[in-house]
Amino acid sequence: MSGVNAKHGARPETNAMRWRKAAAAGGAALGAAALYNVTASHRIAALGNLPGGERLELDWRGNTIVYTRHGAGTPVLLVHGIHVGASSHEWRHSVDALAERHTVYALDLLGFGCSARPNLRYTPAMYQAFLADVMAKLGHGPLAVVASAHSAALMVALAARDPRHIAALALICPSGAGPKSDRTSTGQSATQLLFDAPIVGAALYNAMTSPSSMREALEELYANDRLVTDELVEDYVQNARQPGAKYAVGALMGGRLTVDIRNALRRVRHPLLILWGNQARVNSVQNAHAFRVLKPDADWTLVSDAGDLPHDEQPQRTTEAILRFLDRVRKNSSRSTPPPVTSS
Repeated sequence: MSGVNAKHGARPETNAMRWRKAAAAGGAALGAAALYNVTASHRIAALGNLPGGERLELDWRGNTIVYTRHGAGTPVLLVHGIHVGASSHEWRHSVDALAERHTVYALDLLGFGCSARPNLRYTPAMYQAFLADVMAKLGHGPLAVVASAHSAALMVALAARDPRHIAALALICPSGAGPKSDRTSTGQSATQLLFDAPIVGAALYNAMTSPSSMREALEELYANDRLVTDELVEDYVQNARQPGAKYAVGALMGGRLTVDIRNALRRVRHPLLILWGNQARVNSVQNAHAFRVLKPDADWTLVSDAGDLPHDEQPQRTTEAILRFLDRVRKNSSRSTPPPVTSS
């Protein structure tokens, strides 16, 4: 039977017909994704002042940056990690103890927390310029900086390039010293393209920030997953679902924020403390070996019964180690400062 499918009695499917079906299916998928995006973003409340303290703002290149101030004493800047749902909320269990001896600034990075989340090209160079400008605008001269995860790597790179604003560094589970730290994979590039697509990117991000996905991600970060409560998951989801939240995370997932700090770490001359949770899984404690080899003179603390967020999971142990380090820095600094010249 010419021109007729003998088995079904129907005309054979042409390329044009197949393309029309694919387009219809694609349109339906995009429609479903758009509906999911609307549903996912429905009734997401604005963020409050999560870490407490005095809420303050500064301007950075036309963007509002939010930070909080706590206590009194020598200045300490807290810089949270860069991941889905990240914010200064990360320091909520340690900021008060640090503020008993120091003026503590808990910063929300551009793209996170209560700070602006503009659609721009997020890069390590941008964040280093941002951090240097923020420290300068705080107006205290060099600050001790406590930074975690990816932000710790950015601070190392900044300290090697422009050490003026930094008095000391405490790095919590830092990244950037592995053998592939300077490479972006094909998979990461593809992920970035997906994130950049308006509807598909939003759907991908909303799936990543669903309560179930967020709980799974948090349970990887904590040694004791019983600490991943419904309230904690809700806080992270609320943070991650703020308008514009996908842009910085998309850059991270796409490998645009990857930074290799192996050479920079060797050049850092600041007092340095490295802390690691002994049960860290996302950034395994095995990765700490590279830091100890590259910087053998650094102070070192292994926090027991803690994962990738030891300052949140074991705040007392972590904070005590940081305070001891800061006390040593202060004492050493006072010894190296010449006595004032007095007139008789």
